[in-house]
Amino acid sequence: MLVKRLILAAISIAVGFGLTVLITMLIGTTPAEYGAIYMIFTTLSLAVALGIWLDKFMGTNILPK
Repeated sequence: MLVKRLILAAISIAVGFGLTVLITMLIGTTPAEYGAIYMIFTTLSLAVALGIWLDKFMGTNILPK
């Protein structure tokens, strides 16, 4: 179960970071201009949102039913 949860976290953070970079490029800025703190919090927000969905489909049971 721990391995599934670690995989969920790794996927969520990687996809969250990728989406953050994509969003910053789409709005016409670079990640450096966007700012490190904003990158961290945007990545974290997207990772948590994705993690909720992945919890359901991977069956890790992090969230209560």
